Amino acid sequence: MSPIVVIGAHGRTGLLIVKALIARGDAVVATIRNPKHMAVLVKLGAETVVLDLSASPFDEWVHALTGADAAVFAAGSATGESSALDRTGTLRTLRAAIKAGVGRYVSIASIGASTGMKLAGAWATAEMVDYYKQKRAANKAIRASGLDWTILEPGELTDARGTGKVQLSTEAIETGSIPRADVAAAVVAVLANARTIGKTFQLVGGKTPIIEAVAAAANAR
Repeated sequence: MSPIVVIGAHGRTGLLIVKALIARGDAVVATIRNPKHMAVLVKLGAETVVLDLSASPFDEWVHALTGADAAVFAAGSATGESSALDRTGTLRTLRAAIKAGVGRYVSIASIGASTGMKLAGAWATAEMVDYYKQKRAANKAIRASGLDWTILEPGELTDARGTGKVQLSTEAIETGSIPRADVAAAVVAVLANARTIGKTFQLVGGKTPIIEAVAAAANAR
């Protein structure tokens, strides 16, 4: 079985993606940058590789991605880090995926990054403006990559228990929150649905079961 590579696998969302994929029966390669986190991923059943988006040699990224069915970019800049990592990390893994022959690439961005959402109020900080600038640049690179891509743009992420239900659309939707577990389930759902290729989805908590919501949005014109 060819694995799915989860980039940023020990982040709060990335870890849930790994769990969801393994629960579905997928083989997973988990990339982490802190070797102290390896035991957690290995215990889950994931092959685990220590790789840093900015410091690890490019060929090591290519090696980790070689033979994979898909790559899921769930990494993000940590507190105190430059948001540029959200762009440069995406570019690096895109190049590595192309060189490794990986066809499928799923990325997690942020709500409104693709719909021109205007930041206002407490969100309109210099840090957030730069973050969205980097995410939009990353999305542009993904769309131009030639890979079979899907971009998910969830609302404010929470650690609440997943509901299994969402509001998901290719059109702009009102900002809202969503449990990380439901984002992870949505990643699994888009990987299983080829009609999501080449599409960007806005995603918040809602009332529609995730598989149904993904199918409806994927089939919408």
